[in-house]
Parts: sequence; C-alpha cells; structure tokens
Amino acid sequence: MINKKTYASALIFSLFAILVVFTSCSTKKNTFVRRVYHNLTAHYNVYWNGMDNMRSGVKDFQATVKDNYSTILPVYNFGDKASATKVSQFADIAIKKSSKAIQKHSMYFNRKEYNRWIDDSYMLIGKAYFYKQDYPMARRTFEFVIKTYNENEIKFEAMLWQSLANMQLRDYSRAEPMLDMVQNMIKQGKAPEKYEEMLVLCYANFFILQKNYPAATEYLNRALELNPPRTMKTRVIFILAQLDQLNGDLPAASKKYTAVIKRNASFDMEFNAKINLAECYDVSGGNREYIVKKLKKMLKDDKNKEYLDQVYYALGRISLREKDTVAALEYLTKSVTASVQNNYQKAISALEAADIYFARKKYKPAQAYYDSAMLFLPKEHRNYKEISEKTATLNELVKNLQIVQREDSLQKLAGMSNEERTKVIDGIIAKIRAEEIKKQQEEQERQENLNLALQNNPGGMGKGMGAPPGSGGNVGAWYFYNPSSMANGFSNFARKWGRRKLEDTWFLTNKAVVMNTEEQTGEPDELAAAGDTTKGGASAVKTTDMKDRKYYLQDIPNTPEKITASNNDMIQAYYNLGFIFSDELKDYPNSISSFETLNERFPENKYQVASLYQLYQVYTILENQPRADEYRNLILTQYPETDFAKLLVNPDYYKEIQKKKKEVNILYEDTYRAFENQQYYMVINNAGIAASKYAADTAMMPRFEYLRGLSLGKIEVVDSLITAMQAIIKKYPSSEIKPLAQNVLDFVSKPGKGSSASLPDSTGNATPALPELKIYTLEPDAIHFYVVILDNNVVDVNAIKVKLSDFNTKYYDLLNLQVSSLLLDGSLEMVTVNNFENSTKAMEYFVSVHENRYVFTKIENTGSFSDFAISAGNYPVFYRSKNVEQYLLFFRKNYPQNK
Repeated sequence: MINKKTYASALIFSLFAILVVFTSCSTKKNTFVRRVYHNLTAHYNVYWNGMDNMRSGVKDFQATVKDNYSTILPVYNFGDKASATKVSQFADIAIKKSSKAIQKHSMYFNRKEYNRWIDDSYMLIGKAYFYKQDYPMARRTFEFVIKTYNENEIKFEAMLWQSLANMQLRDYSRAEPMLDMVQNMIKQGKAPEKYEEMLVLCYANFFILQKNYPAATEYLNRALELNPPRTMKTRVIFILAQLDQLNGDLPAASKKYTAVIKRNASFDMEFNAKINLAECYDVSGGNREYIVKKLKKMLKDDKNKEYLDQVYYALGRISLREKDTVAALEYLTKSVTASVQNNYQKAISALEAADIYFARKKYKPAQAYYDSAMLFLPKEHRNYKEISEKTATLNELVKNLQIVQREDSLQKLAGMSNEERTKVIDGIIAKIRAEEIKKQQEEQERQENLNLALQNNPGGMGKGMGAPPGSGGNVGAWYFYNPSSMANGFSNFARKWGRRKLEDTWFLTNKAVVMNTEEQTGEPDELAAAGDTTKGGASAVKTTDMKDRKYYLQDIPNTPEKITASNNDMIQAYYNLGFIFSDELKDYPNSISSFETLNERFPENKYQVASLYQLYQVYTILENQPRADEYRNLILTQYPETDFAKLLVNPDYYKEIQKKKKEVNILYEDTYRAFENQQYYMVINNAGIAASKYAADTAMMPRFEYLRGLSLGKIEVVDSLITAMQAIIKKYPSSEIKPLAQNVLDFVSKPGKGSSASLPDSTGNATPALPELKIYTLEPDAIHFYVVILDNNVVDVNAIKVKLSDFNTKYYDLLNLQVSSLLLDGSLEMVTVNNFENSTKAMEYFVSVHENRYVFTKIENTGSFSDFAISAGNYPVFYRSKNVEQYLLFFRKNYPQNK
C-alpha cells in the first residue's frame, strides 16, 4: 500500500518538474525557479560536456608533448603548433559548449550574473584558446573575466592564466605586473591562499624563460613547501637538480636526481635523471666504475633503444671530465650515429665532438661536426650566433683546403702516364665495388639472422592465400609480410645509416670521392672528383657514375690553359687560408705556413706583396722581431712603390687611404640618393667628379658609371644606355657590376623594351628587378587564402577537397573555413581554403596541414601538387597570370615556412 506522504511528495515533485519545464526556458525573468533551472542545465548539460572534452584533450595533449632535457625545463610545457593542433578539436568543442551555456543560460540583471557557471564558461573558453595556442584571443578572454567578475575570486585564476599567455607571447613586461598584483592580494588577505601554489609556479616559469635562474630557484623551493600534486612536485625537483648541476653544486644535484628516480617519474624524466646523475659523479669519489657500469647496462636494455644517443653522450661527458678526449670522441661519435629521433641530442653531441677537434686544431672533422650540429641546433641555443659564425669560418677554411688538395691531386694525375693514371683510378673503383659487396653481404647476413629468428619463433598469421613460396603458409615468417619485422628493419637501418636516398653508392655520405695517392707517389694527397664546370668556363655534360673511369678523367688539367686555371685556384685558396687562419681562427703558425707556401710554390703570384705584408704582421703579433724585420725589409727594398711599403714608412698612410675611401663613399651615397629621387643630371655630374678624383678606385668607379648609364637611359635615347653598359663590361670585366650591366642589356634587347620609359629601376648593389616580377605585393595584414594547385591527370582533386574539409572540421571548426575549386589552366586545378585574417594565421594552417600529413599522405612525394598562402589582393593577379612558379618564388621569399 502506497504511503500517503510518499505519494504527496511525488505529486509535488512532479508538479514542480512540470512547472520547471513550462516556466524555466526563459532567461528574461529573475525568479528562483528559473535560476535553479539555468544553473543546473548550464552546469550539467552544457558546461560539464565542454569541460570534460577539454580535460580529455589536455590529457592527450600532455601525452604528446616532449620535453627538451638538454635545457633547463620550464615549469609549464605547452608544446608547439603541432601538439596544439592535436588538442584543437577538443578545445573547439569546449568553446562551443561554453558559448552555448553563456548564450542560453546567462541571467544578467542589474549588472550582476545570477548563473554561477557563466564565469566558469568564460574561463573555459580562455583556457581552450590558450591550449590552441591562440594566445592573443586567450589573453583577451581572461582580461574580460578579470574586468567583468572583479568581485569574484575567479578573477585571480584569470590573472594567473593571463600572465601565462603573456609569457608564451614573450611579453614579459605585461606578465610580471599580473603576478605581482596576485601576490600582493594574497599577502593582504584579499585573495585566497589556494592560489599561491599556482602563483609561485608561474613566477618560477617566468624567470626560467628569461634565464634568471637564481630568482626561479627561490620560487621553486617555495613551491615544494606548498606540496603541489605529485607530477608537478617531481618536475620541480628535477628542475632544481638541473639548476644545481648548472651552478656546479654536483652533490646537491645528485641528491635531487636520486629523489626524482625514487618518485616513479615518467620514463623520459627518470631516464634523464639517471643520465644527469652519471654526469654529476665526483671524479675523486671513486664511484666511476659503478656509474659507467650502470650506463653500459642501460645500453643493453631494449627499453632504451631510442635513448642510446643520450647514454653515449653521458659516457662521453664522463670521459671529458677525466680528460680522456680519445674515449670522449668515441662515445660522442656513437651518440651522433645512434641519434635518430632526438635532433637536439644529435646537435649537442656533434657540438661536443666539434669542440674537441677544434681545440686540437683538427679543422676538417671539426667543420664536419659543427656543420652537422647546425642542421639541428635551435636558434634559441645560448651560443647559436657564435657557433654559426665559427661554422661559417670553418666551411670557408675547408672549402679552400679542398681546392688545394683537389688541384694538387688532379695535377699529379695529369703528370702520370696513361698506365699509371688508369691504375690509380681502377684502384679507387675497386675500393667502391668492394665496399658495395661488403654492405650487400652485411645486409644478407642480417636478413638470414632475421629469418632464422622468425623460424625459431614463428608467431605467424596462419595459413592462407598470398603466402610466399616456401613459407609453408606461415605469412608471418616471411620478412616482407611481417609488419613488425619490417618496422624493426627500417629502424635499425635508420639508426645505422640515417635517412638515405635510394641510389648507387647510397652508403657514401660524401659523393665527392677522396683518392689517397700515397701508395703511388709516396705523398698523401686527395682527389675530389666534383662535377662542376670545366676550367674553360663552359658547362659540360659530365658523368656521375663513380665506377666509370670518365668520372675521374673529366677534370684533369691536361692543357696549358687548364694548368694555369688550376694554379690560379690554388693561389687564391692559399691566400684565403692565410687570412682565415690569422684573422678568424688566430692560428698564426698555420697562417704563416699558408702565406709562405703560397710564395714558395708560386713566386710570381698576384698576392705576393700582400702576403709578405701579412707575414710581417703575423710575426709582429708573435713578437718574433727578426722575422718581422726580414719581411719588412723585403717589401721596402723590392716593392718600394706599393701601398704596403708606404704604410710601413708612414703609419698614417692607412688613415689617408681610409679618408679617401670615406669621401668616395659619401659621394656615391649622394649619387645613389639622387638617382632614387630621379635627379639624373646630378647623377651624371657626380659621376664626372668621381672620374676626375677617384679614377684609380676600380671598386667604386663601376658603380658610378652604372648609375650614370641608367641616368643617360632615362634622359636620352636608349642607345646611350647601351653604350654605357657595354663600356662597363669591357672596362671592368671582373667587377661585380658587370652582371648588372649585362642584365640591363638583356632587358632592353627584349621586344617592347626599347624605350627609356620602360627601363628598370635599380641600385648599385642588386640585380635590376624587372617590372614583370613586381606584380605581387606583400600584404601581411590582409585576408589570406590557402591554395593547392593540383594536376587532375594525376591526383583525384575531389578526394583532396574532402580531406581538406575533414581536416578543417577536426582542427579548425571554429573558423568556418570554406573549400572550393577552380580550373586554373589546362589540367591544373586550384583548390582554395578561405578565409584567414592575416598571413600569420594562413601560414600556421599551411604548416599544420603538412605536419598532419592526412591531406597529402598519398601524393606528398609525387611532385603533382604545389601549395601556398596568398593574400586576397594577390589572388586575382595570380589567377590572371597563371604562372605558379613565379608566385612560388614570391611566396618562398616573403612567407616564413617551417614545414
């Protein structure tokens, strides 16, 4: 029997529910029933779904974000654009749900919000934009929360998140005041103490990003006192260990790394804690053998296969601390070779090896390792500029060393009989073939071992159609039907050889063969058989087959003209080497050797006096006065009329030369400015003054005459221009202005270009820009489109459109991007995605499409498509011209790409 009270309660509840349904849909009236309804609905039906999606997205996002353990970790790692793309679909749902909660359930009366989930919805929108890395939009949203909900404690959370957004934008001047305000309010009791934990972590992050590590340490220690969640606490301890290690407090660092290991950190963090712990060991403490043993044990653990580069690096660092550079180089070389995925580690290991070789003045291997390091070293590295400059110097040094070695080797080959030459070349070819056979045998042996392992542990896919002959129906036993085996094979190959193009002699990184003629001539030497133009200056079709004798014979200097050209190359190289060694590397012994070898081998070279003067200067720096005086007297007695002799007699002579150079430069600047202002008569007048005062200056006079010729073309007939340019080419054949003059002649010779009105504007420093190359305008702030050009004979255009639409829905749903297509020319179709508010947003999309690989996965290596960003203003211009390559030149020059 039903209880009367229960019945009555149920009836009242039902009536209440009906009343809610019929009266609570509106937000126009501020009643209790409506407030309850909209609070419940906003929370559980809308906001909760958005928050749950956001939580899932952040969890997936955090699983993909990788820390760079070779640098001091930031407190917060919000990833890069690629990781932001992965969270964007969840963030978009959160934004939609929160927006819906605000639009349909906000109850704002008398400047007060009565739905307590609206401020949370705005905060969720701000965080969603933050994780999408749309930091300006996130910042604006947090600022709205701070101003609108100034009486609500949620504003403190918004202030901290706004500070983080400013940090991500590197706008530190706006980040710090927000943190200071929250800190002051907590101290004054105006803000809850629960926000102190996030505050001190934000402060620590703020100072770490600016490399102010002492200030960061104070806040990190305070964070530990506040006992943050376990994962964050472990991260803070690791960062403090890094800072101790950086400051040289190795015992303290070791203690903290040990604590990290004991806290069951993530695999990456625990692994790097072990590596860093090894680097912190005390050389005098006697625990060297124990640590090395632990590291070598890590090398054998399959779990560490992807991290072998770091283990080898740690072993190399230990060897360095013990001053054992031989062992250090061995380990560092293995680290570089083993590094497949961790490009930063590859760069750091290569950098360490390069520094060792450089300190030992082994410039060739140093250059090779610096060059490798620069391929992967981020520009944010503290010594990036210094390393880049050193690499450029060594590149130039090695280039000149190779010129000397190459020309020496070629001349030695030229001096051999046909039989001797053939014997040497055949020896090189035999070595290449032997290397090929060796690699083939190694691959065959590896394949046999793999097949044997599969037979012992079949784990096959079962019998069925498609099994290869002899497999007994066990598809999994055959290598190419076993995905796992193929993946392992690919990984092993990549680990050993890196990424290699499928071609002959793929195993050789440097296809320029180095020939050692020591066995034939008794002297060590090299032959770099490079396929460049012949010494005669004419480009010839050359073989690239390194097993063909012609490959080595094609550049041998076998005529007097070629011998002269070869000697000139060596003269220039020796002269360059002397300056690089002395001015850039401060390696004075090698500088002396270069200049003295130059004059000994080529006593009539054009740089003889200049090199003698450099030898005088280098010996003066080395305080070897007798040798310095020897070269000084040689210049004064044999070359008394040269500038170098005058400089030795009159130290102020150089100042006089500089004064004259300054005068001519000022006159040129005035002349160029007059040309830009179309004051052509002044240009002609200034060129006349230069001819009368500075006729001997062969560097500047071609510039004056070039501007004079262009001015004549503007105010007289084109014939005057042609005559002036022809005179420059004839009078200054080796000047850098000669190509400019030739370009002008080529331009005016085109049909329709024979009038002064159509002459190109130009500068004395750059090639004249022809009018037809100026059809595009750089408009970074204009509306932009993303465009893909496809050949419909090769590519299914509709399939690409569908993939782009799917990609947009998944990752850019909020932008409401539209995909359309249009026939461009012949079989070329133009697929367009619009609209993006500026070039930055368009390029973010451009990079995102390529990093995702979903859209172009089947055609990315076919060469059947081109894509780019283009402004709304340039779009119709491009469609009219239909010249894809022309626009791509403009695009690559003006739009930063990080594909």
